[in-house]
Amino acid sequence: MSDHPYTHLLIPPSSPLTLQPSAGQGWGIFATNPIPKNSPILTETPLFHIPKPHPQITEHDLYTAFSNLSLPNKAQFSRLRDNASTLFTSLTNAFAENSFATVTPPGHGLYLLHSRFNHSCIPNAKIPSLDGTSITSFACRDIARGEEVTVCYNTDFECRIRSDRHKCLRFTCVCEACRRGTAFQVRSDMRRTLIRGLQYLTLGTDIDTLGIQNRKSGSHIISDPKLRRAAETMNIPLPSRLLYNLLIMVLLEHEGLLDDLMVQRMEPGIVTIAHFMQTKENADVARQAMAQETWLGKLCTAFVLWGREDLADGELAVQLRQLRQLRLQPGLS
Repeated sequence: MSDHPYTHLLIPPSSPLTLQPSAGQGWGIFATNPIPKNSPILTETPLFHIPKPHPQITEHDLYTAFSNLSLPNKAQFSRLRDNASTLFTSLTNAFAENSFATVTPPGHGLYLLHSRFNHSCIPNAKIPSLDGTSITSFACRDIARGEEVTVCYNTDFECRIRSDRHKCLRFTCVCEACRRGTAFQVRSDMRRTLIRGLQYLTLGTDIDTLGIQNRKSGSHIISDPKLRRAAETMNIPLPSRLLYNLLIMVLLEHEGLLDDLMVQRMEPGIVTIAHFMQTKENADVARQAMAQETWLGKLCTAFVLWGREDLADGELAVQLRQLRQLRLQPGLS
């Protein structure tokens, strides 16, 4: 295997990783030692970085960046393969399959090692958005010695069923959530459909173009038109918002997706909802719920709020509609 293009990639000696064949997925990154949950796995700077949104990056941009590389780095780039076997037909295709987005500065960089991490819909690693062009992957859970390190290639897969995920991926994932016909896979599709519907109710919109197509065809993730209208106008009552968000957390936990990074992203919003309630009985229940140690415990305690309204509902709806208008303004996200 010494002539394989990826045997030439140099993994830092300090990293508990090795590069080796992955069944059905070309080559992958594997742990040579146990990696504890939340530990950094690998830090990498890009071979080159282009400060543009991905759709605006041209073949000329990539040729210019490639021309400025040193001879050893040009050789590394030339060894890139499509799924570890076929030569890429263009620089654009090679970059698309081996790049990651950066936040500050905004743009995309080509990362030789991180691009070798294979996909899983239930990954054991994540690459959070950080400032600068250097990226670091972290373990979502404990990773055993000899286990392959995987990441999820799309940020919204927690609310897409197996068939939708595979359309986006353009290859067949064989993770636990994708093994067709298994009990876990059937339940996984149900959980992810529920998460998608609950997100619609809390955010007032469905996910990307798939949701737009569904609306055009008359199909909706939320079938009740009254409830759908309440979601789209941000008129879902506060008690319901709390329940929906807590149920999302429980479903993510059962799906194996509720890592600490996900909790850090979602928990502040849930705490804000609980604290925003002005009806005393609701506020008391919300406080008791948030004091529980587990997400299931929080949900079960909060369930008495089902069907209730709150004195703060009108004020919150106005604020949420204003925030949505601000996000829709050019240059804002």
